[in-house]
Amino acid sequence: MIDGGATRRLRVERVVAAAARIADARDPLGEEARRRLPSTSGLSPEGVELALGRHLEVAPSDGELDALVAASGRARRCHVVLAANVCTAPLRAIAVAAATAPAIFVRPSRRDPVVAELLARALQADDGFRRAGGAVALVADVALGDAGTRAAGEGVPGDLPQVELHIYGSDRTVATLRAQAGPGVLVRGHGAGLGLAVVGPGASLAEAARDIAADVVPFDQRGCMSPRFVLVEGPAERAAALARALHAALDEAGARVPRGPLDGATRAEVTMYRATLEAVGSFWEGQGHGVGLDPAPRSLLLPPAARVVHVVASSAESAPALLASIRGAITAIGAGGGGQLARAASEAAPRARLSALGWMQRPPLDGPVDLRTP
Repeated sequence: MIDGGATRRLRVERVVAAAARIADARDPLGEEARRRLPSTSGLSPEGVELALGRHLEVAPSDGELDALVAASGRARRCHVVLAANVCTAPLRAIAVAAATAPAIFVRPSRRDPVVAELLARALQADDGFRRAGGAVALVADVALGDAGTRAAGEGVPGDLPQVELHIYGSDRTVATLRAQAGPGVLVRGHGAGLGLAVVGPGASLAEAARDIAADVVPFDQRGCMSPRFVLVEGPAERAAALARALHAALDEAGARVPRGPLDGATRAEVTMYRATLEAVGSFWEGQGHGVGLDPAPRSLLLPPAARVVHVVASSAESAPALLASIRGAITAIGAGGGGQLARAASEAAPRARLSALGWMQRPPLDGPVDLRTP
């Protein structure tokens, strides 16, 4: 079988179709996901429903699918190593792998393997996926075998790598597996990342706060598209007003979608962050969130990923220095209200995905969410 663009796209379409079953609470796969995910993902049942019902990318446009296939590599086999931060992430990772190669080997997260297992099960029973040459297997370890060789096969040109290794996880995991891959394996690593929200001078603070809350709540802020920092263009008083509005918006959102339980280490991080912010600025704490305000920031203090947001006043002139320590980690920028600060932030992190506030957690299905790796 020639593994051309139409065949590769068909495999991706079958991955999306399998995910649609998981998104559907009436489907046996969707029912199983909702039953299992609260204990593996760390999300509340309402958080699981939000993730599956709103943030699983099951309705991509034709243009998005074309872009995903065009941006993917070509190989005979694709090995995928998944992380546990975002329970829906296996869909996009497996879709990219399906565009890359007919044979896919997935190492799920040991903590949260649910969606990867359900997708693999659905695809293994999918005649359309198999007719497009697709085969997917779950594995406990990355075993590249003879991956160092180059060969034509399954319609893959002989001058391309026989194997691609896609790694999603911590920077340390990416570095370790990259070193183990050896020659002849094309490694695409997606390490730790975070989101940045920018509130421009034309934004309604109440509306911006609601939009930012809508970006913080999914996955309890643990994803690389989740905003951890909010930069407010203007004086410290405006940043304080946004922080108070965000506290209220997160209270309201948390009543609908409670935060999942925190482990001891995360609770300790929240306590330390709160003590620091109370010393230098202000901290508002709700039932399942926190908002810190630094009115005169010299640097950024990373808040814990527990629906805790760090708000600062900034300007286009001060932003480059303020973002210098985190610019390499920024994978997403959400902006609203115009102004020059959003442009300065984008110039500091040119590979970050750009979106409107409220849409940071719903990027198009056009490839990996992390664009930092070419």
